[in-house]
Amino acid sequence: MAFGDALDNVRSWADALSGRERRLIAIMAIVFVAILIVLPMYVAIASISDIKTENDEIGLVLQDIRRSEARLRQEKADRVAVEKLYDRKAPSLGGFLEERAQQYGVTGLGITDQPNLDMGQYSRRSVRVSLPVVELRPLIEMLADIENSSYPVAIERIQMTGGRMRTGYTVKLGVNAYDRETGSVEQ
Repeated sequence: MAFGDALDNVRSWADALSGRERRLIAIMAIVFVAILIVLPMYVAIASISDIKTENDEIGLVLQDIRRSEARLRQEKADRVAVEKLYDRKAPSLGGFLEERAQQYGVTGLGITDQPNLDMGQYSRRSVRVSLPVVELRPLIEMLADIENSSYPVAIERIQMTGGRMRTGYTVKLGVNAYDRETGSVEQ
């Protein structure tokens, strides 16, 4: 009967309150009940809003990925093509360049081999080429053919002098060939 006694004490205490105190307690009870109802609703709505914002951001990222798909496929194809380029070992640079020069009517090649350079999985072979007098069109066609060959060959530098009143240009080139090193098999 402790509960009944406590309830009687609360009733006698409430009866002793003035009208003003009763109104304040009623307002306080309404505010308390409102907080108990509104606060969980606010937290739930805020959580739903945060989840919606995250979903929108995820949707934007997925759209970016879809838009990038073609570019990524192209980049992958380019990487595969570059790797495939190294499957063919470049020929001797001197012979390769002389063949290209003859093909375009360029004569007088002076070729100087440079030291090889190891670069991790790859090695670089280099030559320096000097052309005493060459016309511009055959030179450009030869250089384009070298750059676009199916070998891993690159023109490192071009130095041209002459032109205008002379019959041609004096050209110095640096040409590199890259070879992929095959791992040595241990027995």
